[in-house]
Amino acid sequence: MRSGSEKRILSRVEPGDIVGRSTYFERLTELSKGTGGLVLLSAPSAGLSEILRTTFDRLFSERGEVMPFYFEIRKTDRSAKGVALRFISEFMLHAVAFRRHDTRILDIAPQMDEIADLASPDDGHWIDRLVDSLVGDHRSSEPRSWVRNCLAAPLRAAASGARPFVMMDDIHLAAELEDGEALLGDILEIYGRGQVPFALGGNRRALYAKTAFDTMAVEPFTFSEAGDLVERLASRSGVEINDQTRDLLAVQLGGNAGKIAKLLAAAASTETPLTSFDNVEKVYGDEIFGGRIGREYDAILEGAVPGTYPRERVLWLLHENLHANASRVPVSFWERHGSRAGFDAAEVLDTLHKSELVNMSSGSVDIDPNDFPFCDYLRARASLEIDRRPRGLAVGEAVSKYVNRAPQLMARFYRKSSAIALRGLMATFDGRRISPAFLDYARFKEEFKGAEDEKILKALKEDNLSVHLPQIVYTAATSSFYPTLSELCDPERSATALGFVGKDGVAWIAAQIDSKLEATSELASFWCDRLEMAAVNAEFENFRLWLITTEGFSPDAMKMLSERGAYGSSRKQVDLLSRVLGADLTGEVRPGADEYEVVVPMGEDTEMIAAHTLEEIAKRHDYPLKAINQIKTALVEACINAAEHSLSPDRRIHQKFVVEPDRITITITNRGLRLADKMPAASTTDENRRGWGLKLMKSLMNEVTIERADDGTKITMVKLIERAVAAQGES
Repeated sequence: MRSGSEKRILSRVEPGDIVGRSTYFERLTELSKGTGGLVLLSAPSAGLSEILRTTFDRLFSERGEVMPFYFEIRKTDRSAKGVALRFISEFMLHAVAFRRHDTRILDIAPQMDEIADLASPDDGHWIDRLVDSLVGDHRSSEPRSWVRNCLAAPLRAAASGARPFVMMDDIHLAAELEDGEALLGDILEIYGRGQVPFALGGNRRALYAKTAFDTMAVEPFTFSEAGDLVERLASRSGVEINDQTRDLLAVQLGGNAGKIAKLLAAAASTETPLTSFDNVEKVYGDEIFGGRIGREYDAILEGAVPGTYPRERVLWLLHENLHANASRVPVSFWERHGSRAGFDAAEVLDTLHKSELVNMSSGSVDIDPNDFPFCDYLRARASLEIDRRPRGLAVGEAVSKYVNRAPQLMARFYRKSSAIALRGLMATFDGRRISPAFLDYARFKEEFKGAEDEKILKALKEDNLSVHLPQIVYTAATSSFYPTLSELCDPERSATALGFVGKDGVAWIAAQIDSKLEATSELASFWCDRLEMAAVNAEFENFRLWLITTEGFSPDAMKMLSERGAYGSSRKQVDLLSRVLGADLTGEVRPGADEYEVVVPMGEDTEMIAAHTLEEIAKRHDYPLKAINQIKTALVEACINAAEHSLSPDRRIHQKFVVEPDRITITITNRGLRLADKMPAASTTDENRRGWGLKLMKSLMNEVTIERADDGTKITMVKLIERAVAAQGES
């Protein structure tokens, strides 16, 4: 499916601003061509609506056989009957517009009889029958039957030869409608027949386990994806940023697309450059204290709690919840105060839980202290409405705290990014036997220090000695068993895994500790003491300690660890172990990609300099030779296209290479005439050649996008690296 070249029809986002969603588009495109259904379970503001809307736009623009239909249940809907009427009306509208390849029909929103008149001759027969049955059934059928008939309109179209693909958004809102539960049941039953492909999307906590269809999670952006989104939105809105503030926005807003867009829109409206942490936090503070982000939370609370006084009590309860031990209180605490304030705590908590502002589990209510926007919102509202502080003072104090927190927040994130995913690693133990050299740094250093990875792995595979790893059944951060440990290290740097070796239960307690050189005996002993205290606190009778440092341990430290029955490993050993176990050490944080920037002058075959530079970069990242040659060819063509007819004042081509293990993204920019501009008549031959070059680039790369910059052209190319496939092809 094309990306970046299709016309924006229903999507609210420019094609060039869509990042990190190719997997969803590929899955939906594949689904649209077959049968069956998919339920998209989305985190709040994760961009699900834009995924579905953009899929509609792309399928519509392709003008293929698949007829896309996008429908959303709205908060303004009142009843199942009203939703059904809008459903069949919009379905016929989308069908007629698609068949006539005319998006203007969507804009004029014709009446029902007008839609039938606009239908093409090939579709008139089934659209007329839909209109007739709709009017007739509305008068004679009982309401439930009429609603079902409306919802089944795409099935009738399919029976007449059409190939509709139904995408329904925000279906979790059906529960709030009159007869809404019946409506949701009808949707699932009708489309469960499998006659037309469909995708249903909505709030993950409201829809989870409610259907038997395949599901796909729509998560917030990863760090790198969020950073990419920040860059694109900032560029489009004219907001100046730098690498540091880009990363801060990505981390502080939790990769939430909606909040990122709101904050950048606020900066654009006040023409505030986001080139310093101070400026970012000032705009952020305004957003929390009544801006778009603050109003978003206001709307959720107003929807959850009608009435000013009960809402004030809910705010107080949330604030108390946040500042309780581990930001957790019993549900009974809410129930007791809710009854006194005159609201149903169960209903309020259900709304807050589904909105993911709180988490309800095991009789307790938790607030995530790392959800910075919501926690800051609670503190801001409490400062104004509970403590009654003057607004100027409250805002000033809050922004000062945000500014002081920013560098600490980024430092913690960078530590987290470099942490080994210990929980994931130990979860893959699976009762396997491995060479002790994977865990014993002393032996590893003596026998394998400096050897190539493949030789080490071969030798360890043939090792006659072995350690029996436990069959792991549960993993958690060690601080969840021993909260005091959180004062010494970040939660992700120590994990505990519970499992069995044979019939004997055992706990493995691991910690990644910082040491620039081989860790000393004193440092190792300190951490063994801390982890043993965690074991005692959790009442583990049988446990094994495992310490990991970047450079391993000194001989004295290894002797001490051996005496205490603990393992000590280097990061190299853990990396090799992860390869054997098939574990992903990156955890939930996707590390930032390596970025290279090159500026070359136009002319004199300087594109070959760029190609040679790119080749060296790709080799450094172990890209397959076939992929390197394809990328080089595409780069050369892009440079030639950027140089031709540009009349660039600085005669330079700016190139940026973003290199990741599974892809490379190349951006070529120049100043001067844009490629989309009409060329002079005398340049017809060159224009044809340029068109051939663009076609070649698209054949070599997975994605090619050409956009107009402020005073030139920006070409973006993406190449996915399929290492296993490439290796087989070259062997």
